[in-house]
Amino acid sequence: MRATPLALACLSLLASCTAGGAGDDDSAPADDDSAPPEPEPLDLPEDPGEGGVPVGVTTETWEGLDLEIWYPAPDAAASAAPWPADFNPFIPAEVLELIPDLSLPPVDSRAVRDAPLRVPVPGEEYPVVVFSHGFGGVRIQSLDYAAHLASRGYVVVATDHRGRSMTDLLPCLFVPALPGCDLSGMLGEDPAVDDVPLVVDWIRAAASEGFLAGAIDPERLALSGHSAGGGVIEWYGQHGESPFAAYLGMATAPAVTETVPAMLLGGTCDPFATPETLASAAAEIPEPDLVLVHGAGHLAFSDYCALELDVLAETWLLPRDDVNPLLVDQLLALATDGCDGAAPPPGFEDCPESYRPLAESFPIVRHYTTAFLDEHLRGTGPGVAGGVYDGVTVE
Repeated sequence: MRATPLALACLSLLASCTAGGAGDDDSAPADDDSAPPEPEPLDLPEDPGEGGVPVGVTTETWEGLDLEIWYPAPDAAASAAPWPADFNPFIPAEVLELIPDLSLPPVDSRAVRDAPLRVPVPGEEYPVVVFSHGFGGVRIQSLDYAAHLASRGYVVVATDHRGRSMTDLLPCLFVPALPGCDLSGMLGEDPAVDDVPLVVDWIRAAASEGFLAGAIDPERLALSGHSAGGGVIEWYGQHGESPFAAYLGMATAPAVTETVPAMLLGGTCDPFATPETLASAAAEIPEPDLVLVHGAGHLAFSDYCALELDVLAETWLLPRDDVNPLLVDQLLALATDGCDGAAPPPGFEDCPESYRPLAESFPIVRHYTTAFLDEHLRGTGPGVAGGVYDGVTVE
């Protein structure tokens, strides 16, 4: 697909998105030879922004893709320790050969690795949300978002998009570029256009075999994406015969012409997906919801801020004489875009001196994304118009 101005701007995330990986155990939740577990109904708080049941997470492979799957877990999983999400496996070996001490901190995942599946009540199978990451991103980049949806009775599936994942882009920070540097996802067709149909195939297969058999509804699908992840929303939104019943874009402005419910969720202090860009895109969408979080920046819809990527750049990259100065400068400028304590860029006079705290932004994201999906995949809840948060514009 064509590289939009937003997609080109998001290239700067290739440095800041040195996010990464799943745990070492790539197996799905183990099958038990004992009697099958009894269904557990979802007993959820009324507010869609409040967490619900425990969450499990596992990794599977399908047609060459690594898939991360978040899902509701039984009440008994509440006593298990959550998986400390490890982003280091996504750092390429070539980079570690240059910087052996490079390391990223673990991030709270709010999910239990390979927990059992919470068996749904018959007739209440779980809807499924497909997530597409941005340039330089990885499949686990939005842990809080994915875990919250799973706690509310959704299954979330994400994969890495080769050609714009962190693993492919991080080697490009050096001069000369290291083996494995791959910018094809920016310069050519969006790899998610090929990846997401395979993810949909996996969902359809998983509905009848594997640990999700009989537990998911492959006809109730939503497609979501952050930043450049909106490109595949745009492709499906103009492609016709889409398998998706709803589109949900975060910090992105896809052009959707298909008559399918779509929500654009952004920050008023985001220099890439600006409020003006989002409003212009929403005006062309047949069934739009536009939600703007006042004071939020580009990374307020992911968990990258927890990685302290600016510290990583200042510690491991700036002292070197073999780095690409343009990309490292972008890293320093954007690694904190939306993070606590960082300042919005010049030209955003209406923004506060520092971005809205993530402790305020994350609950807002949880509420509106869940309210939107509940309305359009389940036909329940207050919908986006029933929001309750100050400092949020809903159109």
